[in-house]
Amino acid sequence: MKKKSLVGKSFKDSREMDQYLEKTDLGRIFEQYGKIEKPQIRKINLDLPEWVLTQLDFEAARAGISRQPLIKMWLIQKLDDERKKRV
Repeated sequence: MKKKSLVGKSFKDSREMDQYLEKTDLGRIFEQYGKIEKPQIRKINLDLPEWVLTQLDFEAARAGISRQPLIKMWLIQKLDDERKKRV
């Protein structure tokens, strides 16, 4: 599963992104893309069955990230897929 980053590059997991960031001059990226504004964040509560949380934790551990980034990544990917279907 690939996740689009703010710099226009896709990463298959957090390790690949870490390697990219270690080798890349982010100053040039910021010059190319201009100012990147932090998105406005709103917190929500989400009630899920225990088995869903267990599966999320398993998948997050496989990806080397915590539960919350995994959920965000999957939601963003699904929304992007749905948007592409309509275009």
